[in-house]
Amino acid sequence: MKLLIKISIIIPFFLAVSDVSAQKYGLAAIDSMKALLKTQKTLDSGQVKIVHRISAAYRNIDTDSAMQYAVRGLAMAKKVNWPKGIAAFYDNIGSLYSNNGGYEKAIQYYNASLSINKSIGNKRAQTGNIINIGSVYQRQGDDARALEYCFKALKMARAINEQEYTALLYGNISDVYLSQENFTMARAYSLKAYQAYKQLNDLSGLARAEDRIGSVFLATKKLKEAEQYLQQSLQHYKELDDKMGQAKSLSHIALLHEDDAAQKLKFLMEAQQLFDQTTPLHPNSITNLGNIGTTYNRVFFKTKDRNTAQKAAQYLEKAVAASKQVGDRDNLGYFSTELAHLQENNGQYEDALRNYKRSRQITDSMYSQESKNKIASLEAQYAFQKKEESYQQEQQLAKLKMRQVYLYGALAFILVSSILVYFLNRSHIRHLRLKNELQRKQAEEKNKELINRNKLSESELKAIRAQMNPHFIFNVLNSIESYIVENDSKTASRLVQKFAALSRLILENSTQSMVSADREWKALQLYAELEVMRFNKQFSCSFHADPSIDLSSLLLPPMLVQPLIENAIHHGMRNSTAPNNAIAVNLEQTEGALLFTVADNGIGMDEAEKFKTFSAIKSKSIGISSIKERIEIFNVMNQGHPALFELRNKQTAEGRGTIAKLTLPKIVKKD
Repeated sequence: MKLLIKISIIIPFFLAVSDVSAQKYGLAAIDSMKALLKTQKTLDSGQVKIVHRISAAYRNIDTDSAMQYAVRGLAMAKKVNWPKGIAAFYDNIGSLYSNNGGYEKAIQYYNASLSINKSIGNKRAQTGNIINIGSVYQRQGDDARALEYCFKALKMARAINEQEYTALLYGNISDVYLSQENFTMARAYSLKAYQAYKQLNDLSGLARAEDRIGSVFLATKKLKEAEQYLQQSLQHYKELDDKMGQAKSLSHIALLHEDDAAQKLKFLMEAQQLFDQTTPLHPNSITNLGNIGTTYNRVFFKTKDRNTAQKAAQYLEKAVAASKQVGDRDNLGYFSTELAHLQENNGQYEDALRNYKRSRQITDSMYSQESKNKIASLEAQYAFQKKEESYQQEQQLAKLKMRQVYLYGALAFILVSSILVYFLNRSHIRHLRLKNELQRKQAEEKNKELINRNKLSESELKAIRAQMNPHFIFNVLNSIESYIVENDSKTASRLVQKFAALSRLILENSTQSMVSADREWKALQLYAELEVMRFNKQFSCSFHADPSIDLSSLLLPPMLVQPLIENAIHHGMRNSTAPNNAIAVNLEQTEGALLFTVADNGIGMDEAEKFKTFSAIKSKSIGISSIKERIEIFNVMNQGHPALFELRNKQTAEGRGTIAKLTLPKIVKKD
């Protein structure tokens, strides 16, 4: 079985800013700087700078030596009371912890450095701290916060015309898009980074950019192009004597040999030897360990050789243990599953069950974190909106107070008249209040049974609608932000307008179990147009409704058809390489029902299942299951013509692709 092993993890992680200068040095340069340090007799900022350069040069060669010189330099900087030097060493130590999986300590040191740089007004160093903090969040799998820090740093870098940081950030943004499986944007930003480093004549940056471009081609299975860039990257890393960089490129080159286990293991072992010499607990090192075990595991499945099974278990257990040690949830979840497969085939069912449960818990936890990130974003927007509304109310109140000055006389006359009327009508008003209260209680009693009967169904519908597409808003906002950053204001403006219109329709419909059919049809068209724009028009989407249908007079359950279009896009169009990809949405009617048909000419359900199973990005789509749940609830609440759902591959005569059909009863609006 051919498997692309963990490409989403094995791609280059965010590069900390301090890594940029570190990779420009080799052992020869270190020896030269050590000799120069011996000649410095006076403790001053110049001597501190030399120690910092030595520590930076050791970072990707010998992390223990790098830490020793960093601690030594920090003490020297404090002794001469040099804030800029103290901040630099805090950042340096943070990078060393980050590269070895000490993420909590890395954040502490980065924030300490940022605090000092803010106090002394060092904007360039502040930008570097922001980039490095983002790199930690990316390595922990928190793409939302990583991208937030990334774009914040990009704005700061452009403001101070820092081209080296701008090039670095292009690469970091590419990494996030690659982890989200947005290969088009990942490739675009990786090429931007490559061109930027080429203009800067930065060999170290070129090596990283080439490795990143190769990773994108590898993820999209364009192996010939991937090999070209990865070999170039490896050669440049060798020229720089960058062992960690060589290890990353070798680990990627190994994945080119999926059909040759021996050749693949050769490259993985060579990479691991370099990782062990530099940063054995770096996420890339842990992934490489797990990939070795996974490769042995694949060989064992074919040969049933017990010695091979032992090697597979050895490396997978090492990868799982290292992931636990550094808190790498993504690697831990992935390789726990792989280890469970091996244990299941060995008859170790208790151990296999334990690892399967661990993997599932991690997957659920990561999904929950994404939801929390989205909720936090919405809460921040809501808080801002409340402040704006409060300010507007205060302005209106001030105007009303000015008017009151001129109305006091009239109000006094009205007050006296009101008192007289009050006494005359007091008894009458009291009688009306009692009558209204009695009528209200009677109405409440009549409606209580209906409210209780519908409450459960309504809450279930709202919960299902809230889960329809947790990534849609995040991805659209990312696209809008990237177009704004690239000064493509026209495209960004169109996206914002369509997104605003769709958001308004969804928010207005989200509190109702049934909405006007013409509004729901419009929402479906807006959603499809947004997806076509977000995927750079790599497919088309057409809508056709029977002209005899009066949509304004009918009611539909909201957001029930949208998952059908979403699945056609993400499972039919997304992985299709055929030209003229298209989705057709049709609405027809019979005597008592409406028939929605969503047909695509994509790769079909069988091929889509392969991508779903072996993709490095875990799928969290729940659209189809939610449709079935809602249809069951709908049929309970509405007697008469039942709602029906069908999903199938096209027949041979119909061509390639998938057809989804949803039948709903006609429900006419009441005046």
